[in-house]
Amino acid sequence: MRMSAAQTAAYVCIYLLAGLFAGLVVLQFREAGTPSFAFAWHRRAQPASTPSDASSTSPAGSNGVDNTTPPWTFEYTRDGNNHGLSEEQCTAAFPLLTMEIDRAVEYRHNVAGNITLDDLEIKWRGHGILRILIHENQLYIVDTLNVGRGHRTRYLATLNSINAALRSYPGTLPTVEFTFTVQDNSLIGEGNSNRTVLAYARRAEEPSVWLMPDFVFWGWPQFGMPSYAADFRAVLDDSEMAFLDKKPQLVWRGSIDNNPARKKLAELSKDQPWSNVRGIDWLNKEDPTKNVISMEEHCDYMFTAMTEGMTWGGRLKLLLNCHSVMISHEMAWLEWYHHLLAPSGEAQNYILLEHFDGLRKTMRRLLEPAHRHEAQRIADNARRVFREQYLTPAAVSCYWRALFRGWASVQGFQPSPWMEPEVDPSRTGKLRRRPRGTSFEAYAIMESTEWEVPAQPRMLVNDPETYW
Repeated sequence: MRMSAAQTAAYVCIYLLAGLFAGLVVLQFREAGTPSFAFAWHRRAQPASTPSDASSTSPAGSNGVDNTTPPWTFEYTRDGNNHGLSEEQCTAAFPLLTMEIDRAVEYRHNVAGNITLDDLEIKWRGHGILRILIHENQLYIVDTLNVGRGHRTRYLATLNSINAALRSYPGTLPTVEFTFTVQDNSLIGEGNSNRTVLAYARRAEEPSVWLMPDFVFWGWPQFGMPSYAADFRAVLDDSEMAFLDKKPQLVWRGSIDNNPARKKLAELSKDQPWSNVRGIDWLNKEDPTKNVISMEEHCDYMFTAMTEGMTWGGRLKLLLNCHSVMISHEMAWLEWYHHLLAPSGEAQNYILLEHFDGLRKTMRRLLEPAHRHEAQRIADNARRVFREQYLTPAAVSCYWRALFRGWASVQGFQPSPWMEPEVDPSRTGKLRRRPRGTSFEAYAIMESTEWEVPAQPRMLVNDPETYW
C-alpha cells in the first residue's frame, strides 16, 4: 500500500520526536552518573581494579552523588584462582605472605652479601637441579643437571607454576637468574650446607635456602590428584561435608617406618575408637594400594594427622585445605607458609603435640560434646586462613612474583638475556643474537635444553638410564 505525502511526513515527524525524547533520556542518565553502555562493557572487560585505583576518591558530583569507588578487597570465590592479581592487590589480599622472603633478603643484607654468579653453579647438587632465567616475564631454562624421569612431575609442575605467575601478571617483573632443586633434601654433601638455591623446604640451620611453592601446588597426578585447583580444591568447595557431619575420628595414611613420629602416632592410635590411622606398604607386591585413600577422603574426617617423612611432608598444604582439625608433631622442616600456623590462642588453626604426647587425652576431650565448638573453631580458622586465602592459586602466584622481586633486590649482577652474537650465513654474514636458554614453551615439549632437528621429545624415549 502506497502512503500519501501527508502520511509520510507524519511518520517522519513521529520518528524524529521519538529520537529526540530518547536522546534526552540518555543525556539525563549520563548526567546522573550512569555510565554509557560502551564504558560499562569496557569496565567489565578489564581486570579487577587495583587497590590504588579502587580507593581513589573523586569529589561528589554536582548533583550531590558520592562518586567514591570502594577499595578493592579479596573475595575467595571470585579471586581465589586468579593468577594475575596486581602487586597492590597481592599486598591487600595477603598481607602476611612474604615473611619467608623477607627473612631470606635480610640474611643476604646482614650476613651473606649480594648473590653472585658463583652462587648459581649447579654441579654441587649431583642431580635434580635447574638454572633459570626470567626476562620480561618470559621463562627460560638455562641449564639442568641430571633431571630424569624420577624428577619429571616435580620440575614440570614447578615450571608450569612459575609460568602461570609470569604470564598472567599485568606488569613487568625484574630480570632474575637463579637455581632451584626438586630434591626433598635441599642441601647435601660436605661443604654444601649453606648453598644459595630455591627449594621446597629447608631446616632452620639452612638460612641460605630460599623457599618456593612445591610441585603439589600445581598437581600430583601420580598420587591421584591431577590438579591442585581444578580437582582437589574444586571438589572440596563443591561437596565437602559440614564439620559436625564428618566422621569423628583421626585419619592418617602413610609408610610408618620412615620417621619416629609416625611410629609414635601408630602406637598411640592402636585400638582406639577414634582412630583411623593405617600404614601403607608400597612394596607389597600383592596389594600395594591396601589402605590407600584419596586426599579428598582425608577431608571426610573431623581430625587429620600431619607427619613428616624422611624430610618435609608434602601432605601439609592438602590437610590445611580440609575443613578439619589438623594434629601435628613439631616439624623439623620449614615451608614458605609455616609462619601462618597458629598452635594456640583465638587464631589457633591446628593442634601441636610434641612427639604426639597427649594425643589420647586430646582426642577424648575434643570429641566430648561440650568441646565440639572448640574443635570447630580451630577448623574454621584453618579453612579461612589457608584454603580461602594463603593457599589459593592466587596467593601462590603472588608469592612467586614477590620471590623474584626479593631475589632481584639482592642480586649482585645483571643477568644477560642474550647469547653472544653469531654470524648468520642465511643473512649474508650479518650477526644474529639468540636468547640464553630454552624457552619454557619448548622445554615443556622437549624436556631438554639442546636437541638435533628433527628430534623426538626426550621423555618419550624409554631409556632406563635417564631415570635419574
